[in-house]
Amino acid sequence: MATFAAMTSNLPTTTSEITAEWMTEALRGSGSIGPDTSVASVVLDTGAAGVGFMGEVGKVGVVYEGAATDAPTSMIAKFPTASPEVRAMMHPTRIYEREHRFYAELAPKSSLRTPAVYHVTCVTAEAPEDERYMLLMEDLSSLTLGDQLAGLSVEQTEHALVALAGHHAAFWGGAGLEDADFVPIINGPLNQAGASIYDASLPGFMEAFGNVILPDLESYVAGYAGVRGQILDDLAAMPHTLVHFDYRADNLMFDTDGSVAVVDWQTISEGGGAEDVGYLLSQNLTVADRRAHETDLLRSYHDALVAHGVSDYSFESLQADYKIGIACGWVIPVFAVGTLDFTSERAVALWTAVVERAQAALLDHGFGA
Repeated sequence: MATFAAMTSNLPTTTSEITAEWMTEALRGSGSIGPDTSVASVVLDTGAAGVGFMGEVGKVGVVYEGAATDAPTSMIAKFPTASPEVRAMMHPTRIYEREHRFYAELAPKSSLRTPAVYHVTCVTAEAPEDERYMLLMEDLSSLTLGDQLAGLSVEQTEHALVALAGHHAAFWGGAGLEDADFVPIINGPLNQAGASIYDASLPGFMEAFGNVILPDLESYVAGYAGVRGQILDDLAAMPHTLVHFDYRADNLMFDTDGSVAVVDWQTISEGGGAEDVGYLLSQNLTVADRRAHETDLLRSYHDALVAHGVSDYSFESLQADYKIGIACGWVIPVFAVGTLDFTSERAVALWTAVVERAQAALLDHGFGA
């Protein structure tokens, strides 16, 4: 595994600031190129850059001088947000540290395919303005990105669950997380804060989506913050593993052989893997597909766990825990309204579909009136 340098001198803070000189130093530091190779020029694809609430992702083409066998000619650069206000708000959650240290320290332990990483800068500090973060990663744009609006196919979902089971098995019982102090326990303070965020987000959510809340779930939605802590405690009482905590279609990329690559590791936590399973099935399949194939898909996940050596977790336990995972995922559409671009037809359609799917799953599994 390459050793990643924590480079802060002249560190780019946006895709447009990346230079050939800096790229040469970064790639040499990670061992991605040798001392006799340099970057002659970089091609910054500003049209492919995405700037969101949490940060920026950009695409960079690279032209080399010297021997550059197997050196990447295209890569993805990822930066935290440039907003001091958002950086300060996100600072206590350690989300940037979680993702950067996941790639540097935990990704090699996972069976999941993740982007190859060519450079990591991860410098933590007491003050958010003193922190430094940056990732250079493999460009996986040749793969097929999942589409949460359309919904994953049953075949895609099975591939995603089988791959997830291998990852969960690798960290089963907290294996490999003993020294990962940057990974919070799933019911710890960082995640428990979600109850107050839910309450703060609920009025705006109801203004936007109150017309699609089903009558049998009105009381559940209104009082969800009060049960959020118990949901997290239930997840913490399950066998521990490394939970992705945002295992959804738009973070999954599928190769032609069905294999899955997974991105966006900012919210990793230690706890019950049923959170990932419940979230994936309840919000990323059409209601009809979930209802028709839910049990078989859970069985595929459980069979894969067993095949990877997990022997202390029955299928019946998974079924019970899966319901908790569904309940845990309800916060996602409520939180999302805070950053929702209502001028985007796709965004509004996506979250409308997610709300409808999540409600159907909650009712199917005994939540609500």
